[in-house]
Amino acid sequence: MIGAGVLGVCVAARLAEAGIGVTLLEQDRPGHAATRSSFAWLNANDKTPRAYHDLNHAGMRAWAALSEGLGGAPWYRPTGNIEWAEDAPGRARLAARVHRLAGWGYPARLIGAAEAAGLEPSLRLPASVAEVAWFPREGYLLTEPLVSQLAGLAVRRGATLLTGEPGRVTGLEAVGGAVRAVRTAAGQVIPADVVVCCAGRWVPDLAALAGTAVPVPLVPWAEPGAPAPGLVVRAGPATTPGPARMVHAPRVFLRPHAGGLVHLEAPDAAVDLHTPEADLRRWAGELLGRARRVVRGLDGASVAGYRVCARPMPADGRSVVGWLPGADRMYVAVTHSGVTLAAHLAGLIAAELADGTEAAELAPYRPARFAAVRPAPDVP
Repeated sequence: MIGAGVLGVCVAARLAEAGIGVTLLEQDRPGHAATRSSFAWLNANDKTPRAYHDLNHAGMRAWAALSEGLGGAPWYRPTGNIEWAEDAPGRARLAARVHRLAGWGYPARLIGAAEAAGLEPSLRLPASVAEVAWFPREGYLLTEPLVSQLAGLAVRRGATLLTGEPGRVTGLEAVGGAVRAVRTAAGQVIPADVVVCCAGRWVPDLAALAGTAVPVPLVPWAEPGAPAPGLVVRAGPATTPGPARMVHAPRVFLRPHAGGLVHLEAPDAAVDLHTPEADLRRWAGELLGRARRVVRGLDGASVAGYRVCARPMPADGRSVVGWLPGADRMYVAVTHSGVTLAAHLAGLIAAELADGTEAAELAPYRPARFAAVRPAPDVP
């Protein structure tokens, strides 16, 4: 298995539980790529079509079941989520979404400002906001302790974990179109019956190493102006009453984080992997200022850290999960909803790998849908 983010460790733990030999390869520390910086929002909120909503809703339930099975994991935080809009058109769209979700059996309702203040005493709602959307079953994960626990669980169940140079994949060996082994930067050649690739934004490059002509296209993330990267800010310490729930305000999204900090993101933070440090600091301060206007408890807080996270986002907006055409014995899984979906996808993927059972839920997400896609030819 390649990639020890949230999805990779979930799959590794499930495969090891089924008695399948697993070697889990990670070029960094487990969970230290996109997983570490994820907003980690557990939700099936504004996810369409209905089948994708249902897949994410199943993901939320899977995390609840996994936490319960582990005796109540401290990294699982089903705190609920509060959201509001600042203008009439936005409020109409939010109300319509709440109505649609409630009709699908998803816990969602509109509540008055007074009830919202009772649920989240730290809120500083604008006087113009009479009601907010309340999603009581949503929440978040603390991904670093989560990945640490699940990676440890996989190892205790018999998996081998290789990190750093021994875990960095530099090549794949194929015979007759079938991937037979993985080469690492440490010079090791690891034989494989199946290669499972959960390496986030590196999945397309690893798929290409397998020799397939079928791409796994992601939203651009490396070049200047690429849309996939996002700014993640941690600020604090928060004082009482600091935020205890997820909050989606019009210009800033926030949730509690470990150590008395808050995790901040914003939909309009225009950054990429090439943004100058001074601009990143300015944006980080801007997000903290916006958060102070939304919740109490941050007046004495400062920016504790910030980074740009290159998020793996399939180009057509849908997860990519399944056998890679043209590369026999290679299975790929990459999705922008990795945190919400990981626990549920892991069960489906493990079943497909263990006994060949094809999950009907995954039919819309197979890599074969890109078989007709070809890269544009180089023009001299």
